Amino acid sequence: MMSFHAAEGEIHIDGRVDEAAWSNVHPLPLTMHWPVYKGEITEPTEIRVTYDEQHLYVSAVCYDSDPSKIQAPTFQRDRWGQDMDQLTILLDPYNDNENGLIFSVTASGSRIDVAIKNDAQGDDIMNLSWNSYWDASSTRDERGWQAEIRIPFSSLRFQEKNGRVEMGLTVFRYLARKRELDIYPPIPPDWGFWSFAKASQAQTVSFEGIQNKRPLYVSPYALSGLGHHHEYDNNGHYGEQKDRKFQAGLDVQHAFSDNLNADFTVNTDFAQVEADNQVVNLSRYSLFFPEKRKFFLERASIFDFHTDLNNNMFYSRRIGIKEGEMIPLWGGARLVGRFNKWDVGFLNMQSKGTGDFSSENFGVLRLRKNVFNQRSYVGGMMTSRIGMDGQRNFVYGADGIINLFREDYLQVNLARSWDSGDTSDVGLFERSRIYLMWERSTEKGFGYKFSYSSVGEHYKPGLGFEQRYNFSQFGDRIFYSWFAPEESSLRQTTITLKGGVSFSNTSYDLETSVIGLESRWSWKRGSELAVNVEQLQDDVPELFRLSDDFIILPAQYANTSMGIRFSSPPVGLLHAQTSLMAGTFYGGKLVSWNISPNVSLSKYFQMSAYYEYNTIVFPDLEKPFRSHVARLNLVASLSVKFSMSGFVQFNSIQNISTFNFRLRYNPKDGNDLYLVYNEVLNN
Repeated sequence: MMSFHAAEGEIHIDGRVDEAAWSNVHPLPLTMHWPVYKGEITEPTEIRVTYDEQHLYVSAVCYDSDPSKIQAPTFQRDRWGQDMDQLTILLDPYNDNENGLIFSVTASGSRIDVAIKNDAQGDDIMNLSWNSYWDASSTRDERGWQAEIRIPFSSLRFQEKNGRVEMGLTVFRYLARKRELDIYPPIPPDWGFWSFAKASQAQTVSFEGIQNKRPLYVSPYALSGLGHHHEYDNNGHYGEQKDRKFQAGLDVQHAFSDNLNADFTVNTDFAQVEADNQVVNLSRYSLFFPEKRKFFLERASIFDFHTDLNNNMFYSRRIGIKEGEMIPLWGGARLVGRFNKWDVGFLNMQSKGTGDFSSENFGVLRLRKNVFNQRSYVGGMMTSRIGMDGQRNFVYGADGIINLFREDYLQVNLARSWDSGDTSDVGLFERSRIYLMWERSTEKGFGYKFSYSSVGEHYKPGLGFEQRYNFSQFGDRIFYSWFAPEESSLRQTTITLKGGVSFSNTSYDLETSVIGLESRWSWKRGSELAVNVEQLQDDVPELFRLSDDFIILPAQYANTSMGIRFSSPPVGLLHAQTSLMAGTFYGGKLVSWNISPNVSLSKYFQMSAYYEYNTIVFPDLEKPFRSHVARLNLVASLSVKFSMSGFVQFNSIQNISTFNFRLRYNPKDGNDLYLVYNEVLNN
């Protein structure tokens, strides 16, 4: 346990660490995390932390032997990358060793705030769309650069006991051109790239005498717009239709107690949300798209009831989006926090009836509690989806993650659904979802992950996401990873063997089996190379479409593929990732290639792009299947408060081009002006 001394005097957030209050605070001892754990720090850094009744303060004096090489490529909010020098603090406000909030400021003064869940383990642990209320500033001089961060305690949710608050805390400085990360407390990189963001490795610190205010944030909005589209009228004439729109609404945030925070929304609108990426689906399973709407993002991890891949009992994009169409919402309420050692989450939303879709009510209730130790919990969840047309769906489940010993975890998920539209006389198993997993959560030495997954044929998660149904699956992966010697340019090598089999729950026939081998090398400068080979046996039960002209017929297929992917060091102002895969594909021969370059033209202008090409030659067809996906994203950040972005996409399979333009003026947190233009062209 570590205690900080309260600030003695006022601190102005101007990016200059010159107030007398800082002189009474001792710098924290830093340890090199990258590129060599406990290596010699190359540039001195003084990071200090203090607080008063209302705020937490962090400062850094970042000395640099060559200030001209400090990398500050952008003013853009929430652009977080390894090509920018930055000061970062991670807080685990509940000290639950699972959830972290990251606040980062770069040498240009741009700010990044990120929510981290699942103790930074797994595939979907970071949410860059989360935003909070805080401020920061930075300056540069002949010695290097300096930064200050101020975080209101009212922006955090925490528990107070006997006048004292305990949180987890991690701070670090990152030097982009050297890919050097110097951190407190000492955290080894044993859990992979995100080791520095693990809440369980943060230093427990205590604060006394802080005020946990209960602010009321009221955010009215007004939206005005003009749209047009083309369609056939009642007389069969194809022409342009214009839509004029004016809408007003209200968002309210209020803390009912020190640990419970409520959000209310009326006439909800998400017009300012960024567009989804265009993709081509070469599988027979549904695609998953991440949530970007702010209302659903704060402490979203409390509603997490995930199993394998992206499958989850609650998928917030089921609310307000149906069959690819945006459905307007009357509004709703959301309550998250902690009550008597229980994590609590409640959500209720009401959609409007529109066109072919009736009004619906969506409800979620989530409870969970730590057991045995800080790394283990058990919990339960219930979702409801009730339509005004009489359709009803309910799902309830129980889950838990138990830290068995050291880095070994056991995860259990059990869920069952009831749907008014399904009157089949089937048993409990057919309406259930089961997931069991045993994992050694480390990337140093020998590791493993063994799992069992089963989804009943009649399991219907009305608010969830499932890629497939009516199967049981066994398998997963084992791996061995080791770090190179300090003098080597290589950083880490990992060899992974994965495999699994799945069977039909009704016929018990083998549906799929997969086995694969991958070798991955990462270098201290940040580049990475991976080579893999995979064999997939797939018994396709019914046809699925690649496009309007290409279908895969039911049959047994053996697909063998080899792939290679490479990413250049992400520390420079120009970097890229690319991958190539070739092999057999459902009776044909596939070649797939993609590349995604990123370039910072200046601190005012950035550009990123993506291009993907797929070609499949089927022996019985005269022409091959070909697909192209292209994306171009241009961002102009004239200051930390004003930005513009243009996002152009092309998808040859859907034969569409899309354009999204956003102008944002953000004078301070909670106050935004957006100008948004969207265009979809049928080519």
